[in-house]
Amino acid sequence: MPAIQFDVLVPDAPALQLQGVFEGAIGKLVDAGKLAGGSVTHDHAPKLHEGIEDGLREDRDDLHHAQVHRYLIAVEGATGSVNQLAMVLSRFLTPQAHLPTNAVALEMEQDHEVDAIYPWAVEIRR
Repeated sequence: MPAIQFDVLVPDAPALQLQGVFEGAIGKLVDAGKLAGGSVTHDHAPKLHEGIEDGLREDRDDLHHAQVHRYLIAVEGATGSVNQLAMVLSRFLTPQAHLPTNAVALEMEQDHEVDAIYPWAVEIRR
């Protein structure tokens, strides 16, 4: 069964709320028939690949008391792409950018980037 693994730099209190948000989203996808089943496992102290935590902490002095939490979201019977599902779920971590309708203004991509609420890394596990 494929799984989506999010490693998120987040304080403890919002980390529990985020688990509930992911669980709620998976439940809604199951109810809508987009998934046959799914579950969310939350690891409060995951073993990370070298450099992951440093990358998440980069330029985020506001999160110096936060720690990395891992959310492993197992998905069964997805009707679409698991990669696409991961990007949909990532919206809980990074808000949608408001993009201009002017094509020339869109060429300046960096002007429209939105910082993540909580920095994250994702891996699709098969």
